[in-house]
Amino acid sequence: MTSKESCAKVLFIKPPDRFLDKEFVYPQLGPHYLQSFLDQQGIASDMLVLYEPDTVRKERETGLEEITLDQLRMIHLSAGIVRDEPFDHHLFDNYDIAGISSMTPQAPDSYRLSELLNAKHPRITTVIGGSHARYYHDAVLALPEKIAFDFVVPHDGWGPMLQIACGEIRKGSQSIPLSEKLSKLTDFPAPTRPLDLLKRYEFGLGGIPAYHTITALGCPFTCKFCESATEDVRKFSDSMIRHDLETMAEAHRTLGHSEYGLMIFDDVGLMNPNQVKRLSEMIKDAGYRSWRAFTHAYLVVQYKERLLGPFKETGGQRIGMGLETGSQRSLDLINKRNGQPQKVSEHYESVRIANDLGIAVDAFTMIYPWENEQDLHDTTEMLRAIATNEVKGTDQQGRPLRNYVDATIMSPYQGTPFRDLILQGKIPGVKLNPEIDPGMMFYKGRKGGSGWPYRETVLPRERYEQEQALRNALRPSYR
Repeated sequence: MTSKESCAKVLFIKPPDRFLDKEFVYPQLGPHYLQSFLDQQGIASDMLVLYEPDTVRKERETGLEEITLDQLRMIHLSAGIVRDEPFDHHLFDNYDIAGISSMTPQAPDSYRLSELLNAKHPRITTVIGGSHARYYHDAVLALPEKIAFDFVVPHDGWGPMLQIACGEIRKGSQSIPLSEKLSKLTDFPAPTRPLDLLKRYEFGLGGIPAYHTITALGCPFTCKFCESATEDVRKFSDSMIRHDLETMAEAHRTLGHSEYGLMIFDDVGLMNPNQVKRLSEMIKDAGYRSWRAFTHAYLVVQYKERLLGPFKETGGQRIGMGLETGSQRSLDLINKRNGQPQKVSEHYESVRIANDLGIAVDAFTMIYPWENEQDLHDTTEMLRAIATNEVKGTDQQGRPLRNYVDATIMSPYQGTPFRDLILQGKIPGVKLNPEIDPGMMFYKGRKGGSGWPYRETVLPRERYEQEQALRNALRPSYR
């Protein structure tokens, strides 16, 4: 156990989600895992959640000229006290370390924070982690001095944050990368779940409130559009998952939720019958009425009721599947199954199997910059079939379950094979905009739209966005 007195005072910061329709949908779990770990080591830390008020959001969407941190509000959680007030940088006077967890669409605000801290609070040690630090590692290390972070943590943050907090490693004159990737994650505690923060988040399943968690990091598949395509799957321990499920369930009950649901938000939620059975039992024991998780079309086709039966029996009502496309040409390019063939016909079949079992499907697709009119037509027709297919079940409110469809435009993040192929000129008719603002690198955001990182595409941008709007209009009025 490390002495609290010997370690610095840490503030974890979640930047605003300006690119989303709403700020409070899912908590950003990274800082909460680290906060729980530091607490286990005897090191106290606080949490700061930044968000954009609705009034500012409306102004920005109608052409607000300048985006600043002063437009934000902040929720500060410290020693059981919660304050929600306008952004005030004097809060940082009380801290030695500021750890920012940033996705790429949050990077512009993360950079603004770092620039402010460097200018007005140079004593503070700044740390950036999260997916942006991982996939844009070189770009973050090359930031100009006035914006640069003291430490850049591209992978696991548990060890690096402990080292920084206890002074085992100190900042220098340039950004220092601290890369640690552990072989297993079974020894870490569940994330913190501050009740005063949880009650701000609004996500529902079939009309009942739900929170989300993950069971593992990484993905076993190598889809060429995905940053996680080369990351090994590392599972959290069953005891940690069980503890997290029970903590969230207790939060629901404390907040007066007589029924509550769960979202498993990772790529290995429903992977094989034994794993699904074990997870289903834990979820049932914690009292969840409904839950949702992700799986893959070929797994549903392969295992059928053996995979989805335990899920359905314990309240599972919706599965998310990245069906990606209804164009066989595009599907072949994606490398969905690590070099093994994947057929569009399996997409149709997996939806039919799930629907016949009384499980609705959330079907996620993308529009790709090489696609022609036939490719667009094939995917739109697949989504029409999914949206109209009958689901033999009802939700918690007794309403007929409906399949949900979603269309985004592929955003070629750094670290993805498709980005490399485009830069190498190996995808005809497609060129990237090298000056793209990282804040425009997102799959889905305001009004269901997507970022636009391209200088050249096979069809005009307007045509792709027209098809995106058409597909998203197929969504049901509830889910």
